[in-house]
Amino acid sequence: MEVIKSANDKREYRVIQLENGLKALLVSNPPDADGYQSSTEVESESEEGSEGDESDDEEDMEENEDGEKEEKKKNAERQSAAALCVGVGSFCDPDDIPGFAHFLEHMVFMGSDKFPKENELDDYLGKHGGFSNAWTDCEKTVFYFEIQKKNFYKALDMFAHFFISPLLRQDCVDREVKAVDSEFQMSVPNDGDRVNQLISSLAREGHPMRKFMCGNLKTLKTLPEEKGVNIYDHLREFYNNMYSAHYMTLAIESKESLDTLEKYVREIFSKIPNNQKTQPSFKLMKEPFNTQEFRKFYRVSSVENAHSLEILWSFPSLLHEYRVKPLDYLSTLITHEGKGSILSYLKKRTLALSLSGGNNFTGTENNSTCSTFYINITLTDEGLQQVYQILTVIFEYLHLLRTVGPQKHIFDEQKIIEDNKFRWREKGEAVDYVEELSENMQIFPVEHYLTGRHLIYDYDEKLIKECADILKPDTANIVLRSKSFDSQGILNKEEKWYSTKYNVQDIDPEWVEKWRNVLPNAELYLPEPNKFISTNFEILDSNVTEHPKIILEENGSQFWFKKDNKFNVPKGSVYIRITSPVVIENLLNSIMNDLFINLLLQNITESVYPGVLAGYEYSIDSFATGIILTVTGFNHKLALFLDTILEHIRDFKIDSDMFKAVQIQLKKTYYNDMIRPKELAKVLDTAILDPHYYPLPDKYKHIMSITDTMLQTFILQLRNSLFIDCFTHGNFIKQDVKDMAVMIMSKLRLSKPSIDLKPKRCYHKVPESQTYCRVNGVNREDSNSCVMNYYQSIPGTIYNSVLNEVLVTRMKEPCFDILRTKHQLGYSVGANTRTNNGILGLQVYVQSQATKFSLTTIDDHITSFLQEFQHTLTNMTNEEFYSLVKSVITSKQLAEVSLEEETGRLWREISRENYVFDRREKEIALLEKLTQKEVINWYQQYINNTQRKLSIQVEGNKDDTDKKMCTDDDIDNIDGMVISCDNLVFKGQGEPDRTFITDIDQFKKTLVVLPYAFINS
Repeated sequence: MEVIKSANDKREYRVIQLENGLKALLVSNPPDADGYQSSTEVESESEEGSEGDESDDEEDMEENEDGEKEEKKKNAERQSAAALCVGVGSFCDPDDIPGFAHFLEHMVFMGSDKFPKENELDDYLGKHGGFSNAWTDCEKTVFYFEIQKKNFYKALDMFAHFFISPLLRQDCVDREVKAVDSEFQMSVPNDGDRVNQLISSLAREGHPMRKFMCGNLKTLKTLPEEKGVNIYDHLREFYNNMYSAHYMTLAIESKESLDTLEKYVREIFSKIPNNQKTQPSFKLMKEPFNTQEFRKFYRVSSVENAHSLEILWSFPSLLHEYRVKPLDYLSTLITHEGKGSILSYLKKRTLALSLSGGNNFTGTENNSTCSTFYINITLTDEGLQQVYQILTVIFEYLHLLRTVGPQKHIFDEQKIIEDNKFRWREKGEAVDYVEELSENMQIFPVEHYLTGRHLIYDYDEKLIKECADILKPDTANIVLRSKSFDSQGILNKEEKWYSTKYNVQDIDPEWVEKWRNVLPNAELYLPEPNKFISTNFEILDSNVTEHPKIILEENGSQFWFKKDNKFNVPKGSVYIRITSPVVIENLLNSIMNDLFINLLLQNITESVYPGVLAGYEYSIDSFATGIILTVTGFNHKLALFLDTILEHIRDFKIDSDMFKAVQIQLKKTYYNDMIRPKELAKVLDTAILDPHYYPLPDKYKHIMSITDTMLQTFILQLRNSLFIDCFTHGNFIKQDVKDMAVMIMSKLRLSKPSIDLKPKRCYHKVPESQTYCRVNGVNREDSNSCVMNYYQSIPGTIYNSVLNEVLVTRMKEPCFDILRTKHQLGYSVGANTRTNNGILGLQVYVQSQATKFSLTTIDDHITSFLQEFQHTLTNMTNEEFYSLVKSVITSKQLAEVSLEEETGRLWREISRENYVFDRREKEIALLEKLTQKEVINWYQQYINNTQRKLSIQVEGNKDDTDKKMCTDDDIDNIDGMVISCDNLVFKGQGEPDRTFITDIDQFKKTLVVLPYAFINS
């Protein structure tokens, strides 16, 4: 049986099973499978756009470098990748060692008999443009990596030996226990994780759904030691029982032929042992939530300042019903946001702002023992007071679904949408693809390895009805989460692992009786036929230019266009950046820009949601000087989709009730951003360095002073003084794009401002010294800390950008190895380049816990690492340096994997006003001449006495007696950035060898302003 693939997928597939029982899916991506490809810079190795890299907020979407000329496209590369899924997970944890499967996942990476160095694979991957990672779920554990093609075989061999002969080194046990604990501590303030663990505790005794799956120091060290249990003694036995070849599925993708890939897999992976044991199965452990605790009403404390209502139902496992996906049918209707929907009804009454729900393929929502279905609603303050009424609306809609029954035309519409998406699905990153495939192989039959997760095959009216019948009040579990409960004295229980405070009561029987007998609600009805579904997938014939060209220019506004000639898919994107001097005029205008966007997002939901279902995507985001709007999807109805959004901007109206609700919600959002240590560190960093940025504490303090009249005036001023930079890319013809440009201008602009008014980007120069900004975290129940050290360089050129990239490419892996693995400073550690308004820099960050390390200790370790790294650079052999540079060059020859990726690369050149569309060729030419001495000399600025260092430090709680949240009243005491709140106060003045900022506004006045640097020479 062969796998079914999309007609747009030119890759070749083969499924094999080794003698040891391991199943492998081979994916060959030969050169002609990409059509004619172009090369691109991989942003994870350069400026930004991947996790850990930093840049200006408005540039986060502005990815990648320029395409190749036709004659060079044959040199394009694509990463090779592999993923191995072990068909066991945390359900197999020993009852007395919670988190043991997760801990084993960490230990497996600590070397093998053939490759004994504990960091050997990561070091090899890091030197050749790759990385690895792993995760543990209920019944699966997945390991994966990517690397450049020429190094794939050796990396596969190193990877496979983790499962052939892992060392499971005893001297790594304590370190990896600490790593698991750091991972847990970072999840402790996460409301989603807290509620999920509370729900798990409602499962019946002895059922694996009741387990604490992450593990921490207590479960992996303290409690076992108290019981005389040596977890290392159990490790090898657990590994031998759980990591057997016949439990494993492997997916690999590379440019080699299928025969070559099969040869690789048979040579390397056939050595994985088969323990001849039956794979652990939990299929007989039915109904985990058939307990007295489950069908209750829970009030739960929230870490964030938010109100949410979640209704949860438990089903028998529906994994085998993937052909019908009955819960997908129901969730499409229940979570619909258009006319007649639950959310539309609630928003009209200002009771809710968002609604999500359904069921996906995560282990807790879909496993062999059960499937779950949830509805989650973000409530307004008014909604929190009317929970019964909101639940009544939900049960009215569920009653409607049961009354009208499954509708074949709605099912058919969903099927068409998913078929269209899959038919024109583009390649993503190889590593993401094989990760998903290795997991799919555990769930679906061979022919549906690619399609089982995405497509809908069969209409089963009876099954859909049966599932709808379960969604009744008698079987529902209700969780109401709010920060306001903390002060009401009603939370009398505490969850065991996360210490989440909660209260539980029976659901009011009168409520349940009324919900059983709800009457029809005329304002709730099924959605209309979807006008956004594309029906024309013709690839248009049009003149193609090598690079984007301006097709319309007027008073500082520019409209760029490039016809796609690479991917040949009926898709397109429009990126619009709106800038205005009004936004940066004062603090209140900056807040009103945020308010405008948040209100606009609420206003457009009902109109655009059908388009989202049909495969269109949009985003509207603020940045320091304006707004970025993007739309992507099938080109057939993209203009209609964009026009729907633009009409809401043109006809923007303010409903006073919704204005107040969004205003309050935005204030909560500011607060919730500040309680996350890394986010607060970014806020402080930007507040110091960006002259146009108004920090969140200021916004938080003043947002409630804004009136709807003020906002209306602001919007008029904005539309009278805005500049538009727009890029359209994809399956379009020039005249259609010109028509869109005219439409955009006519619906956004009210007048044509002078180009002299267009905001100019700039950045502050960091002094030649070591400057520190240290504050307490806002959430005093959170022990997590963050140290974010920024080392500023000089205005960028293509040459020194390349130097910076090579430097950090070499730094990433040892930074992780030394600061995280060896010193165990924290779970989240990294080094990355920074480019802010054209100014280059280096950043090293560590997220840790204040109960384990002081901020000074972490900063000292970072300093020591940077000094030691000097020796790493100096001691590189010529061969090692050549290999490093070659890996960076190869990363710039990687084929773009989608039209959207190319769009992002071209948009970045336009939005940054660099317009270097052949940047990749220029960078490769410089790299080929680069010397080791040049990189070493470049590095000196970051470690010598004239370094320009800014260390942002947010300190978590290190005293269990001082656990309290910074309240709204505390935050309201903020005066500008001179914090008077006890829990958000500048610290560190007592350390004479360090310069500490005690007043950001005053400090900024001493800084030199650097003009925007164009990286185009």
